[in-house]
Amino acid sequence: MKALSGVILIEKHKFVTSNEILFIFKRKTNIRKAGLMGILDPLATGVLPIVFGEATKYIQYIQHDKKKYKIKSKLGVFSECGDFESDQIEYEHEKETISRLNNDTIKSTLKTFIGEYMQIPPMFSSTKFKGRPLYSYARKNINIERKPKKRIIYDLHFISLENDILEMSVTCSSGTYIRTLIQDISEKWNLHSCLYELHRTNVEPFDSCTTIPIDKIEADNYQKYIISIPDMLHKLPKHSCEIEEVDKLYNGLPIEQHVSIDEQSLCLIMDVENTCHGVGIYKNNYLYPKRLMKR
Repeated sequence: MKALSGVILIEKHKFVTSNEILFIFKRKTNIRKAGLMGILDPLATGVLPIVFGEATKYIQYIQHDKKKYKIKSKLGVFSECGDFESDQIEYEHEKETISRLNNDTIKSTLKTFIGEYMQIPPMFSSTKFKGRPLYSYARKNINIERKPKKRIIYDLHFISLENDILEMSVTCSSGTYIRTLIQDISEKWNLHSCLYELHRTNVEPFDSCTTIPIDKIEADNYQKYIISIPDMLHKLPKHSCEIEEVDKLYNGLPIEQHVSIDEQSLCLIMDVENTCHGVGIYKNNYLYPKRLMKR
């Protein structure tokens, strides 16, 4: 029997790490090859995609992986890791500044973050330095100089400010650290801030797909929640090939194709029976294999 491949969206709950969720998933399903697409911190909740089997080869070909979050941050508070996982320092003198914040000021500040956003990764993060995650240095009180990385904020919407709790929603590019974003925002008001609650509501391109809590996953039921590789890569154009053409591609040979697709464009290679065989690329009226499935 051919091993199953695809993506499953887990509804993550608080106080468990993303890697613990992955371990439980592997144990319950007996799947060995699986990985995470976008880690959530232990205090965060929401959509956690687990990619497994052959699908792990195709994460790099996903078109546009915007992520949406609902955020609550506590103003006038700071912690070393940026959220409530570590001890907080309260700045009593900042309460007056918080009380003077009005909706118009907040909204105008949020607008300045929309678009390209240069963000310095936090020390308590999984960003690598010399092959090791930054948090491994931070736990030894070693500070590493980090270069800003370009992120994109597509939307930043103010919801409410009640006492010192600021609530908003954000749509951003993959790799954006929300803890750092809220600190950068509050800095504009000369305030400290700390992530209070974070819920990921959506991961593109799985906008309309169903999530399932990890405790509901069983070896005999997870199959119905699988997002297939073609659905995972649904934004790529599909190209249907004859069986003989598919055989050529598996032998590393290009096939001549005169189609109205841009040069250097990727596509899903499908056969006449609508079976997906992987990803190809167009060059000079030829279709070349880029990454093929196991046969």
